[in-house]
Amino acid sequence: MKNHIYSLYQMVLKSITSYLGVDQEKKRAGRPPKVSDLQLCALFILSYITNTPVFTLAKSLIDPNIKSYHLFRKTRTQKVYRLLKEYRNRRILSILFAKLLLGKKR
Repeated sequence: MKNHIYSLYQMVLKSITSYLGVDQEKKRAGRPPKVSDLQLCALFILSYITNTPVFTLAKSLIDPNIKSYHLFRKTRTQKVYRLLKEYRNRRILSILFAKLLLGKKR
């Protein structure tokens, strides 16, 4: 079961990366975070799909030593929600463009 969830996580992360682009991750000085913002976005989406808590998914898929404060800081959560909103909007636009280009199928 874990392999299926991990492959689903990889697919969601790849989709987010392709829609948002890698340039969303800004490089900062100092130690990198244990979980990137794009990974956290993928965990939120996977949590919604599988009805599993985000923290449980992070511990099982990324690192068993992750603490909740690595994931749920207020500013971090705000950034992740902004990324998820942008991801949703870009997906909707791509679906609309595909429908316009392909036209109605009868």
